[in-house]
Amino acid sequence: MKSIKFLLPVAALALSSFAAAGSPDQNSVVVRYGDLNLNSQVGVARLHKRIRNAAESVCSELNNRVLGLRDDYDACVSEAVTKGIADVANPNLTNFHRNKGKGVVLASNG
Repeated sequence: MKSIKFLLPVAALALSSFAAAGSPDQNSVVVRYGDLNLNSQVGVARLHKRIRNAAESVCSELNNRVLGLRDDYDACVSEAVTKGIADVANPNLTNFHRNKGKGVVLASNG
């Protein structure tokens, strides 16, 4: 079964109270995608959404209404999504992400 695991990005971890206390706990989420056809636009879009949802979950500690922390949350999510997409290493997913959902799915032999 295909899956990727998200770890809280280092920059966000450094900002958390866990890092300040010296405990290296990291949040992680496994994203499964063996059920998706990454040669289709629909499959790629679904995986991208799963990755984004996982990133938002992993970075949720930073998601609050304190003015300066919203930028940290956004950066954490962006970094986690980028890393998750790189970990999948699928050109269709990479293209979809780079083009903000307007990517063209390339044909593949397998």
